[in-house]
Amino acid sequence: MPTFDRTTIVRGPCKITYDGATFYSKGGVALTLTNSTFDKETDAYGVVGRAKTDLQIVVEFEPIGEIESLTVLFPYGNTAMGAGIYGGTDKALVIVAADGTYTVNNAAITQMPSIRCTANNTAFGSVQFTGLVDIGGDPSLLADYYSVAGGASIGTAFDATKLITAPYRATLGAIGPFFSEGGFEISFDLSLNPITVDGIGTVDMSLQNLGATITFIPTGISKTSFDAFFGSLDAGEELASSTLDISTATSGGLNFDCAAVQLIDLQNRFSPTDNRLGQITLAAKRTFNTGAPVDLFTVGSVA
Repeated sequence: MPTFDRTTIVRGPCKITYDGATFYSKGGVALTLTNSTFDKETDAYGVVGRAKTDLQIVVEFEPIGEIESLTVLFPYGNTAMGAGIYGGTDKALVIVAADGTYTVNNAAITQMPSIRCTANNTAFGSVQFTGLVDIGGDPSLLADYYSVAGGASIGTAFDATKLITAPYRATLGAIGPFFSEGGFEISFDLSLNPITVDGIGTVDMSLQNLGATITFIPTGISKTSFDAFFGSLDAGEELASSTLDISTATSGGLNFDCAAVQLIDLQNRFSPTDNRLGQITLAAKRTFNTGAPVDLFTVGSVA
């Protein structure tokens, strides 16, 4: 009859440290090691084996919502296209739990968290980090990617007073300020190009494109307030653009700004239970100052 030792099952929370910042998670934290492979294939027998081409370590979690370390979570607002995101010095991501300390030697953010500007939810969506072989590392050695040492307490750095949930208002050019029906949601489209070396794998990633999309249902404003964005445009003509500011009067809350956004779509709803104005979608637009690109967006905290 088989036997089983229940003490081999390990559970428990953790904290994450990266680039001088400490994060706690709203839900679980996932650390995934993935081998990229190619198939060894024959005409007579099909796939007879798989060989490694790369190893990447992905860590994903939803920050608990403390409004802090914003420059760490949102590092690419003014990054030049084509620039490497891993830099000249390895940045370790460390997961501390009671059973062990898990260190990814060389990590960078490969998906910035979405932002929720609302009184009814915490501020951030999921963030993703990707770990590559460290500088000068040997891709055949796991220790040059990742290590596990003794566990420790997750500490007392969590600060519940930084969980700021508050009402937000927006100003779009000369329109507003106005409230939203369910808050303002900001998501980021981060396109990265892997930089690979044969026999080593991915050694860096360069910024290929960065976009920001803002969605909300405006309320307390005329139903025709945004119609001008759709007028007097020929096919092929550049969409009208305006500045965008989303902020709160609550100290410690978020302030999100774009130098220019363009209105992509606007919904009108015909229902006895919904306000006439429905969801609006804005996309951030890159602007320039004497030829130099302006930050696509800025994220700060209200003093």
